[in-house]
Amino acid sequence: MRYLFLLILTFPLLIQSADLEFKEGDEFIANKFETIALFFYKSDATRVDIARDLSFSIHDFMTYGAVDQRDIYKIKRGETFILKDSYRDGDIFEVNLKSSRTSREKYFVLSEDLKNSSITLVTEES
Repeated sequence: MRYLFLLILTFPLLIQSADLEFKEGDEFIANKFETIALFFYKSDATRVDIARDLSFSIHDFMTYGAVDQRDIYKIKRGETFILKDSYRDGDIFEVNLKSSRTSREKYFVLSEDLKNSSITLVTEES
């Protein structure tokens, strides 16, 4: 009986644990303050993505994947962005940010950061 009860409790978690797939044109809204980091340059996003995949220690990551803080924008709560183009087989996305706080619109984001952050997909109701 305990095993049946445990199975019933874990079944919804197993169903929702499917890998999220992001596609071009998806629009997201940030739920928390400084939810996700956007990179100004595609080369910075690529460098961090490669460093996450290949680094074996924190020293390796800091040596290869370091990015200047001035080239990163942290999304604030309530800001929305749209995924435009994908690079490196969907590991990096070009993003158009809809914000009045910055004059720049084009940024880059890692898909791993999208999976691990508190953002919600905005659905168009028609």
